[in-house]
Amino acid sequence: MRLIHIRDLAVETALASGHTFLSAASGLVVRGDQLFVIGDDVNCLALFALDDSAPGKLVRLIEGDLPRDAAQRKRAKPDFEILVALPGAGVGRLLVLGSGSTSTRMRGAIVDLSALGEAPGVRHLDLRPLFASLAPLVAEINLEGAVLWGDRLLLFNRGNMQFPASHILEVSLAAVVEGGPVTVSLRAELSLPMVSGVPLSVTDACALDNGHILLSAVAEATADSYTDGALLGAAIAELDWHFNLLAVQPLDPPIKVEGIAAQAAEDGLHLLCVTDSDDPARASALYGGGFPMRG
Repeated sequence: MRLIHIRDLAVETALASGHTFLSAASGLVVRGDQLFVIGDDVNCLALFALDDSAPGKLVRLIEGDLPRDAAQRKRAKPDFEILVALPGAGVGRLLVLGSGSTSTRMRGAIVDLSALGEAPGVRHLDLRPLFASLAPLVAEINLEGAVLWGDRLLLFNRGNMQFPASHILEVSLAAVVEGGPVTVSLRAELSLPMVSGVPLSVTDACALDNGHILLSAVAEATADSYTDGALLGAAIAELDWHFNLLAVQPLDPPIKVEGIAAQAAEDGLHLLCVTDSDDPARASALYGGGFPMRG
C-alpha cells in the first residue's frame, strides 16, 4: 500500500526544538475542513486547514516551556500520543492522553473547540488513576491510540521487541473525562506480523462506520517503550468488531505513521496519516491514501 505525501506540518510559531514544524506528530482528528494534530514532544495542539498549505496554528495545552536540548526534552515531555473527538452538541471537544510510559507522561487534557486559543478552553486531566488501574494488565505501559466504543474508551497499548504483543483495554469514558474511580479491563491481545524478526506494534487507531477498527502499526527495533529504534516496516491493519485481524496492508516504502483518520469513499476508505520523523530537525508530514473496505 502506498501513501501520497500531501504536506509537511509547518506551524506559525517556533516550538521547543527551535523549528517551525512538528517533528513528532502522534495523533490526529479531522473535523470538517480542519485537521487537529498533536505531537509527542510538544505542549500544544496544532490546527491545520485541509484545503490550503498555510502553517498550522498552535493552542497551548500545558503551561511552561520544554527544554531545547532533545535528550532533556525527551525526559520532560508529556508524550501526548492520543487524540480523540468526543461526542456532544456543537463543535465538540477533543480528548488528549499521554502514553503513561513514565511518570511525567500521565497527563491529559480536554480541549473545547468552541474556545480554541483561550485558557478556559483547555481542562487538564490527571491520568495517574487510569495508569494505576492499567499497570497490572500489561508488561509495559505505552498507550498509543484510542477509539470511542459507545460510552467506553478502547485503549491500545503498544508492544516492542521484549514484549511483542499490543493490547486492547477498555475503560469508562466518563471515568477518564470526569475523574473518580477508574477500572480498566483487558479486552484483547494482538499479535501482529513480524518484519525481519521485529513485531509490528500499534501506533494509533480509528473507528470505522461499520464498527471495524483501523490501526497503524510499525516494526521498530527497540526493546522498550522509551528508546527509539530503526524502522524496519510499517502497515495499516483492520480489525472486526470482535477484534479479529482481517487485513494487514504493508506500507511501501515504510514510514512511521503515528496518527490516522479515515473517511468513507466510493472505492473503500480514504486515509489521512501523520508521521513521526524521530528527528527534531525533520518535519512530520501529512499523507493520504486508500484502503479497501472489508465486509
